[in-house]
Amino acid sequence: MPDWQPDPEDERQAKRWPLRLFTAPGYFQSHTAYSGVAFLRRPEGAPYCILHPEEAGGRGLCDGQHVRLVNDRGSIGLVLRISGEVRPGVVLVPGQRPDGETVTGTINILISDRYTDIGEGATYQSTWLDITA
Repeated sequence: MPDWQPDPEDERQAKRWPLRLFTAPGYFQSHTAYSGVAFLRRPEGAPYCILHPEEAGGRGLCDGQHVRLVNDRGSIGLVLRISGEVRPGVVLVPGQRPDGETVTGTINILISDRYTDIGEGATYQSTWLDITA
């Protein structure tokens, strides 16, 4: 059976950046594989991120504002939605978007190129960052 071990890189990033990135399929898509279907993306509007009200308030951010997700790998621009559907300490970015639809950049800019220890997948959920106006 696999045994969980703390990831030293994840622990270093968590000390440096206050928010953890979560990614998920869009609300109108059952999987990111459908991100190429325009009529499934259209109801979601501009690419956005979701932040807890406490996190937004502490940063002076407002719902609908253009914000930047930043870490040592780069930054991207998204529209902010403020909601209690995510916990403090988390930024949720639902759905994948083609480059031509993004506000600026895509989520992959912020992700490490290293692989997960089990399954050698992308480390999306081990990404730490901050959000600014």
